[in-house]
Amino acid sequence: MCDECMAPLMSAWESQYSSVGQPGIPPAILLRAVLLQALYSIKSHRALCEQIEMNLLFRWFVGLDWDDTVFDHSVLTTNRDRLFANGATQAFLGEVVRLAESKNLLSSDRMVVDGTMIKAYASFKSFKADDGSEDDKPNFKGTKRNNKTHSSRTDKDAKLYRKGKGQESMLCHMGHILVDGASGVIRTFRVTQATGTAEVDAALEMLEEQKKPGHCAVGDRGYDCKRFVDGVRKLGLKAHVRSKSKGSAIDGRTKSRPSYETSMKCRYIVERAFGWIKGPGRMRQTVFRGTEKVAIQFGIYAIAHNLRRMISV
Repeated sequence: MCDECMAPLMSAWESQYSSVGQPGIPPAILLRAVLLQALYSIKSHRALCEQIEMNLLFRWFVGLDWDDTVFDHSVLTTNRDRLFANGATQAFLGEVVRLAESKNLLSSDRMVVDGTMIKAYASFKSFKADDGSEDDKPNFKGTKRNNKTHSSRTDKDAKLYRKGKGQESMLCHMGHILVDGASGVIRTFRVTQATGTAEVDAALEMLEEQKKPGHCAVGDRGYDCKRFVDGVRKLGLKAHVRSKSKGSAIDGRTKSRPSYETSMKCRYIVERAFGWIKGPGRMRQTVFRGTEKVAIQFGIYAIAHNLRRMISV
């Protein structure tokens, strides 16, 4: 399945290599190695190269013979942007989704959206005032902090955010996915800065990309707002979100339909994807800085998750 998904994109990846000088490691080998790291929860590129050196099955998967020299771990870091920048991760995921569709794994008419916090690779102590007034302070006790006046000196894209009342605030990014309501295959994803409107904005963008007439957009209470419901209906989709007890944007007529109850039962399927991506996938806290690099890491784990689901479904 991995080879089948990479084949349409291989010419574009190979065009990133120079035709002169020392030949580089073929992109297919590096791509399979990165997928191995995601599938087996290997913590670093260095540990991945050590595993490939010792494990004959890993060698077979990436395309190395038993006596071939394994590439250095720095090769993966150097080629990350070359292989995955400029929308290449989304294109790779798109090929995986097309393969899943050809196997009739995307037959559901429900698309479930959700977002999650990804803890940034930055200390809370790096979140200081933009005017430099807190540079000499040993701690931040007694000071008020917000994203309008403060920013992280370690990761400029990380924002101070909390998911709900009573929960801790943390420097983080936001990961968003849209999954098939039956198989749990991730159709598309986004990684954004953590803002109060990020979940709705990303969800509408993903739904516009994947929309099909008559399909339902399913979400939790966080999407029960007029802007999301109206936006979904403008796309020609049905809005099925968990209604709030007060001030819901969903009317009683919609909630009384059997299709709405079915949507409420399948909306939890998105938690399986987040559970794997943030658990075995090690995306509870990123090891990269900047939204663009975090998006590359998140996309790789989304691809690995889909390959696992396609085997088990």
